[in-house]
Amino acid sequence: MFISQFSVEDWQGNQNKGSVQPAMEWQQIEIAINQLDGNHRTLVTLEAEGETHMAIGGGEGKYLVYLTFDNEQFHYVVEPSNPNGDESLVVGGQEGIYPAKLCVDKDTAMKAAKTFAEFGAMEKSVIWERDGVAEPV
Repeated sequence: MFISQFSVEDWQGNQNKGSVQPAMEWQQIEIAINQLDGNHRTLVTLEAEGETHMAIGGGEGKYLVYLTFDNEQFHYVVEPSNPNGDESLVVGGQEGIYPAKLCVDKDTAMKAAKTFAEFGAMEKSVIWERDGVAEPV
C-alpha cells in the first residue's frame, strides 16, 4: 500500500465527526468511498508522505476526484462527455458548484483511488486534467 492513512469526513450539523485511519488494505478505502452519500459523508482523503494526497468527494453517483503530489499542482479526473454546464455537489461538508466534466461516476472514482492507494500513481484508464490543462498519463 502506497498511502499510509486515510481520513473520512462525517458531518453532523456543522461539526466533522470523521476519523483518520491507518491504511492497511484497499477494502477499507473501498468501503469508505462506498459510504460517501453527498450529505453527511462527503469526503475521503488518501494520504501519503509529505503533501501527496488524493481526495474523493461527493456521493450519490457524482464524485469529484483530485490528486496532488506537492499541494501546488492539482490533477482532476474528468469526464469530457459530460455536458457543458455546472453540477451541484457537496464536498467537505459544503455545497459547491463544479463544472459537469469534473463530476465522474463511482467506477471511475474507484479506479483512480485504487491505483493511487496501492501504487501512488495516476490511473491510466481515466482522463486527467491538471489545473485546467488536459494531460496524457
